[in-house]
Amino acid sequence: MRHSFEYADPLCASLVLWACDACGGDSHTAVPVAASVECLHRFSVLHDELQMAPTLSFERETTSSIWGLAQTLNAGDAFHALGLGLLAKDAVHGDRVLDVGFVLAQAVLHGIEQRNRLIRASVLTRTRRRLRVAYAGTQPLMLALSLRAGAIMADAPPQLEDVLARAGRLLGAIMQLASQARDASSPLAKRYAAKAVSIVESSSLERVYVAEFKEITYELAAGN
Repeated sequence: MRHSFEYADPLCASLVLWACDACGGDSHTAVPVAASVECLHRFSVLHDELQMAPTLSFERETTSSIWGLAQTLNAGDAFHALGLGLLAKDAVHGDRVLDVGFVLAQAVLHGIEQRNRLIRASVLTRTRRRLRVAYAGTQPLMLALSLRAGAIMADAPPQLEDVLARAGRLLGAIMQLASQARDASSPLAKRYAAKAVSIVESSSLERVYVAEFKEITYELAAGN
């Protein structure tokens, strides 16, 4: 589990707290939820390593290449259990936490379905597969979940939840595309970045948060 976090940037947890602030909530009440989402992300990443290893390349040694299948499954299951436990820790807004838990469960099931689709998509052309992986992989799913969870903890309107979730999905696709670009400058990533910014600009968020989101988005598009 420590190895899984060694090179990880806790972007999911950060986005939960950011979204809570941006939607007018108190981010301190969302800290357990942010930790829970980050653990669920680690759980998903480890399952990606196992299930998608034949079709994806990894920059560093994976947990499974060091400790094998069984211990990687144990680590992933431990992250899942830890994430659920953290979700109920010091819950200030129990009803909101319950809503987040339901969304988390849906996300895990959706992630499993997406992995099956990606495996079946291995016969697609390289370009079509690249787009499919970029938009349907774990990263887009988890970043969408992160922003939605933060909005839920702020008791934001459902319309704003949906806007942030759409923007989060695009952020994940941007990260995937930027990481695949050899010169860290993907035209597709920039196109997705402009779309994500446009979505948030049309929302009810205050301008200062729109500006922050824009900065985050273009940094990710540049591979940073």
